[in-house]
Amino acid sequence: MAPLGCATVVEPFTEAWIEAMAAVARDRTVPDDVSLVVEYRIEGGATWHLVVADGTVRVVAGPANDPDAGFRTDRTTAAALADGSRDPLRAVIDGDLAMSGDPRVLVAARGILDDLGGLGPPAPGVRGSDDG
Repeated sequence: MAPLGCATVVEPFTEAWIEAMAAVARDRTVPDDVSLVVEYRIEGGATWHLVVADGTVRVVAGPANDPDAGFRTDRTTAAALADGSRDPLRAVIDGDLAMSGDPRVLVAARGILDDLGGLGPPAPGVRGSDDG
């Protein structure tokens, strides 16, 4: 980690990065009736999952037991998706981003995932916001 002003820059897709996302997630709230688990796997790197349930949001290191949806990609593609320079649908079409589970759950939760910014994936075919 390298200091930058009063903030700390954390290397993406590391344990420290997952911990930083988890800290941000603790302050987020969602409607109580929303339930969603999305797993992320970076080949040769980190695995974590996003849990939305009971009005809370958690980011957890490691694989999910039974995710509703999941993504698997390499580090280069993950970085490009995270910074918005790569379209998720194009990455799927090109074979650089594999999806598992039911993508309809992501579409159904699109508004909540958009509100979560960088904590959640963009819905398939929808470019992520640059605000997150």
